[in-house]
Amino acid sequence: RSMYEGHNSLKLYDYFLFAQESFAEWAQGMRGAIRATGSQQPITVGQDEGGYTDRLSPAFFGKAVDFTTNHSWWQNDSLLWDSLVAKQPGLAMLIQETGLQRELTLDQISRRTPENEAALLERKLALSFVQGSGALEWLWNTNAYTTEGNEAPIGALRADATEKPEAGVLREFAAFAREIGPSLRRPQPPGVAVITSQAAQFSVIQDLQIEAQRKAVRALAYDNHQPAYVVAENQIAHLGSPRLAILPSPQALTDATWQGLLRYVSDGGNLLITGPVGRNEHWQRVERAADVKVQARLEPLTFRSAEIALGTQTVPLSFDLEKQSWLEVLRFANGASVEQVRHGKGHIYWAAYPVELAEGPQPADALYAYVLRQAGIQPPFELRQPAPGVLIYPTVLQDSVLYVVESESAVSTKVDLRDRVTGAHLAFNLPSQRAALALIRKSDGTVIAKYGF
Repeated sequence: RSMYEGHNSLKLYDYFLFAQESFAEWAQGMRGAIRATGSQQPITVGQDEGGYTDRLSPAFFGKAVDFTTNHSWWQNDSLLWDSLVAKQPGLAMLIQETGLQRELTLDQISRRTPENEAALLERKLALSFVQGSGALEWLWNTNAYTTEGNEAPIGALRADATEKPEAGVLREFAAFAREIGPSLRRPQPPGVAVITSQAAQFSVIQDLQIEAQRKAVRALAYDNHQPAYVVAENQIAHLGSPRLAILPSPQALTDATWQGLLRYVSDGGNLLITGPVGRNEHWQRVERAADVKVQARLEPLTFRSAEIALGTQTVPLSFDLEKQSWLEVLRFANGASVEQVRHGKGHIYWAAYPVELAEGPQPADALYAYVLRQAGIQPPFELRQPAPGVLIYPTVLQDSVLYVVESESAVSTKVDLRDRVTGAHLAFNLPSQRAALALIRKSDGTVIAKYGF
């Protein structure tokens, strides 16, 4: 109850840093011990999805490993976010452990058919190639002796050695991976970066910051067809030079990160901030708006309805006040809902409200589309007909472009697109809840490897 009484909630950030630094020191010591034996094998730390919410994070211990990992198990609605947050600057990333734990109905019957389980595994494997090096299933052989009910069904082979449909998915992916392996070289970073606020994530409003990150990723990649990468707050020095950086519903931020973002903008970058960033990591007030000559005051979010004006378009917002009773908003002195500020050689687009935390996807979708247009950023492909519920994510490599296409739709979808880098045309029917991949050679636009179509 220290979030309600006393000041212990303000110590959460300090404790998180202590824990992260302690583990990073341990990991570095283990690395030294392994290397002292003469071993040159790659070193990593197994990490499930909790490492990207409230557990030990490679954003801190990344210097001690040769590649980062994620174990994508439960967060089936955030599989793209799972891959993006696991990727650390300068390190390869592997979905080191994935699969399907048991999901039961209330009468203790499996919710998914074997075919439906295979389709979900296919989507997990496909998305592991987004800024990643693929995936491993845990386990290949079902462990019939485990006493953990959730894990008893895991495996491509049943205890009697018969194959599940998952085995066919793995076999086809193995053949595809063998084809594309030589081409997975020198991926170019996407043009948009999402910056996480660890000041908010390591606080009592942690769930809201995770929600903001996930909504940002979905609004960019699914709805605006814009690939993105994620940079943790303490890695701001590795931001690079994206055409647009987005700070989604931060509420709080360290001064080092704020100054790093201002330098990025001064050098010519574009920064979108949604809602206030008027508190430091201990939730003490700081005048960040004044740093960019914006007149605004901080207020608690005590209303349900608001709206933002995007050119000639007005977008309504609705907030769940019970869930978001910790949030604050900005009141710009000129009454604007979105301010555009010149700072050095770049621009800051600043929304008065934490848009990603409004109900529904439409507010973030619309705001991002508006700012992308203002910054002159277009999708890397032309979609010739709508494909609702389908993610299309290209990765530009040294000599090729890799497309990952994943359906979260209840129905089959016609995918018809033209890649802007190679001019290649992809047209195929994607079944409901399935995935497809294609590798296109840059030199002549030829599809040199494909999966799922």
